[in-house]
Amino acid sequence: MRKIKNVILLAGGDGDRFWPLENKVLFSFLGVPLIIHLIQKLVNYGEKIYLVANENNASFIKRFIDNYNLSSIVDVSIQKSSFPGQAGAIDTLKKFINGEVLIVNANDKIDFSILQKITQFSYEENKVVFFGKKTNEYFPGGYFKFDKNNKLEAVIEKPKKEEVPSDIIKLVLDYYSNFSLIVKAINEIKSNSDNIYEQAVNKVLNNSSLKRNYFIYQEEMISLKYSWNVLTMMKSFLEEIKKPFISKSVKVSKKSKIIGNVFIDDGSIIGDYVKILGPMYIGKNSIIGDYSLVRESHIGDDCLIGSYNEVARSYIGNKVFLHRNYIGDSVLDDNVIFGAGANTANLRFDGEIIKSYINDKKIDTNFYKLGTIVGKNSKIGVNTTIFPGVKIGKNTWISPREIVKHDIDDYIYLKNIEEKKNIKS
Repeated sequence: MRKIKNVILLAGGDGDRFWPLENKVLFSFLGVPLIIHLIQKLVNYGEKIYLVANENNASFIKRFIDNYNLSSIVDVSIQKSSFPGQAGAIDTLKKFINGEVLIVNANDKIDFSILQKITQFSYEENKVVFFGKKTNEYFPGGYFKFDKNNKLEAVIEKPKKEEVPSDIIKLVLDYYSNFSLIVKAINEIKSNSDNIYEQAVNKVLNNSSLKRNYFIYQEEMISLKYSWNVLTMMKSFLEEIKKPFISKSVKVSKKSKIIGNVFIDDGSIIGDYVKILGPMYIGKNSIIGDYSLVRESHIGDDCLIGSYNEVARSYIGNKVFLHRNYIGDSVLDDNVIFGAGANTANLRFDGEIIKSYINDKKIDTNFYKLGTIVGKNSKIGVNTTIFPGVKIGKNTWISPREIVKHDIDDYIYLKNIEEKKNIKS
């Protein structure tokens, strides 16, 4: 099987919809950053990978690429903040790439074996290939539009729900036999809008002499678009644990039970009367205290899951401390502390889908069970209750016995329902 000569990996987005979490491409699953998972799979299909980062994540990405010995195949470029979006990423690389190119989104988890559809034909063919996926739910992205002969005619970006042209959404998995096709189309667009790339795609499709193909992707595809998508991606990675593994340096009490596909990394300690139900991942040097129940969750390095805790279907970052809590269907980023008796509610009384605010607009999360999302370095006081779907920013403190019913911003100190700037964080 031949390899595609050039692959562009898009990692330069600002990810404001991912709040209160940050750097989605660097989020770690099974002890490895998402971006490294993708690169390790893409090297089977691409000769050279050009990764476009932003000013905030570029140095971290470069460090990980070096640590995983991938620098010989991956070049990292920094996208200009003055030209954002996919069009800006392509503009960043226009002087470095010649010939065929595949464009991939760095925060999507897909089965890259579908790329064999491309490698089966010669790169010398003058063509473009797009991939789509059927959906039964409205998606605020691009949709395929077909002509009367079922030929791909255009991509309609973010149509109204009642005006979608088909049931197939476009994935960010775009192949051009010649990079100049999309570069030229971008350069011809005189606009300051945020959908220059999408306009350029339709310019390319208007070229009647160009062969075009589309393939329907039928496997699982997960994108880190919103913060709660971490839970869906976590579940997918946990399912990749096909058999139990407990490092020889792990100390497990004989009074505890470990059931199913559970991975426990070096130096961790499992206390008395603990029950762990897989699929589960527990990182390095973490402690699961006596009488705790942890199930179907992802726990990072150097965590203390103290005695009498229940952690269910949740993502726990590194250096998180819990003390007699219920953490259900939640995401806690690094260095989060929950005081004793603080709990996450994860189910509405009426059983309806949980909604969340994104840019002042309330949207469906498509979760019937969703706890809280907490940003880095935040502290939740004792006996606090957090309502379903509430997001709490980074470096934010919630004082004891609060009832948190709505999102709390970064660097806030919430006390007696009053929000003040957290000058101590």
